[in-house]
Amino acid sequence: MLVVIIHPEQWNGGSDRCTVALLRHFVQAGHRVVWFTTMIDEYWKDHSFDGVEIRMVPLKLHPGDWFSQNVALGWSLVMSDINPDLIVVDHSASCVPIIKWRFPSTKVLFYCHFPQQLVNPTRFFLYRWYSNLIGIVEDTLFDYTDVIMVNSKFTASQFTRVMPALKDKIRVVYPPCDVDAITAGVNQPISRKVRPSNPSYIFLSVNRFWPEKRLDIIVEAAAILKRKGIAATVKLAGSVMPHIPESKIYYELLEKMIEDLDVRDVVSLIPSPSEEEKFRLYQECDSALYTPPNEHFGIVPIEALEQRRPVIVCDSGGPSETVIEDITGTKIALPSGVLLAEAMIHHIQKKDWPDLDDDEPYEKQRRRFDELYSTRGFCAQIDEAIHQLLPHYSPAHRGRELA
Repeated sequence: MLVVIIHPEQWNGGSDRCTVALLRHFVQAGHRVVWFTTMIDEYWKDHSFDGVEIRMVPLKLHPGDWFSQNVALGWSLVMSDINPDLIVVDHSASCVPIIKWRFPSTKVLFYCHFPQQLVNPTRFFLYRWYSNLIGIVEDTLFDYTDVIMVNSKFTASQFTRVMPALKDKIRVVYPPCDVDAITAGVNQPISRKVRPSNPSYIFLSVNRFWPEKRLDIIVEAAAILKRKGIAATVKLAGSVMPHIPESKIYYELLEKMIEDLDVRDVVSLIPSPSEEEKFRLYQECDSALYTPPNEHFGIVPIEALEQRRPVIVCDSGGPSETVIEDITGTKIALPSGVLLAEAMIHHIQKKDWPDLDDDEPYEKQRRRFDELYSTRGFCAQIDEAIHQLLPHYSPAHRGRELA
């Protein structure tokens, strides 16, 4: 089978990891895989894409402008010598009508992270108008797809709220959250009980330096803990996106906050850690932090679950459905430094998280992870959807490892 994947801007976010999982999955199943993209970030420079035909469409990038990028990628596919059996599209459905015109019998699977019309960008004035205009035509564009996969029940509810006519096409498929662990060759997760204890409680945030991620409340919470005389160490690790000015500006804002709130001895920023370094940080930490509100899915709480660390999240969006209160983590009502500080104190005082710290109870959480959030579980649900679209489809890899 010939599978085409259209995914612009290969950065190092959740959707990019979905793309990596799909590429591996289809290659290991013995299919011919062609990937159309506009850019592959330096982050992946050492990654092996063996078995994948990469067709780069060079464009002057305006990061986040997936509509025009996917139009260009779709046009490149239409003008190529390829006759695909299945097309997987990500980010924008802008290319789907022309694809369906050229390949009317080819099935199109769309993996959607959020409707464009509900995205409220922090970017400049014209970009907001552009985003709103895209939202107006989304309903028509998505109508050309054969199945729409979304990354959480929260995203599904928002999707059907604005495009109710597409309800029957929507399926919830959680992203694979062990792609990085597989890539980095991470060994078995380590319980905090078998690891040397830290001199002070370590909180770890793993997130892009981006305003919507609300990393600022972590710095505020650290200042509150320091004023209360509570010993804690806070590490903010994540990528600074060089092509997007807001990312660098926000990073510099956090640096200034750290100085202004006098928490340089408590808070440290770790820009763009490697995968190996990221998992080393997970093993060293005592709890993870994930602060964006209304996040569509949120991969960090699941990485924390896989790494056997409790996590503090906002009680909204995807994390609301993936974190179990006082079992695998804590939820705060709003993105507030005060509320976060209270939750952090609770974690410092709570000596034991049995479902994460103890091997036997953790097996239950591990089974939940493997079924819902692993690469194997993700690909199994992809296979099920494809089989419904193409009854003759039978993946050749069943029973083999996806590493």
